[in-house]
Amino acid sequence: MKQLLLIIIGFSEGLVIGAALIAFLLVLNIIPRLIRFGSCKKYIRSYQRLVILGAFVATNCQFYDLYLPKFYFLNGLLIIIVGFIFGTFVGLIAAALTETLKVLPILSTRLGLKRQIKRLLACIILGKVIGSIIYWLHPQLWP
Repeated sequence: MKQLLLIIIGFSEGLVIGAALIAFLLVLNIIPRLIRFGSCKKYIRSYQRLVILGAFVATNCQFYDLYLPKFYFLNGLLIIIVGFIFGTFVGLIAAALTETLKVLPILSTRLGLKRQIKRLLACIILGKVIGSIIYWLHPQLWP
């Protein structure tokens, strides 16, 4: 009985989180923005299929212990590629959220940097990059 309850709770939590992620992506119009920036409306089905495939692969990676073969150079290269893809995804979501909430124009007006918004954006990007480098090179600093 306890195991059945845990299965139902886990499945329900997965549905809620999945629905929240899809709602988040729809509210921010992530896929239409990517299509607009990429100027490739003819690949709209491919975008949709890749989002679904990404969710499916990520879910399966959570359920199964997947190990890479012991090709150390290939594993290092794969970690770099996957890290780049994850970073791009997080960056796109953050940029879409920032654009949706109109954060940068409000921030530049409040700080009196209306004409220097490019420098403000460059400082924000540089701060994120430096913070990421410190985070990955010195993991002992974080609990």
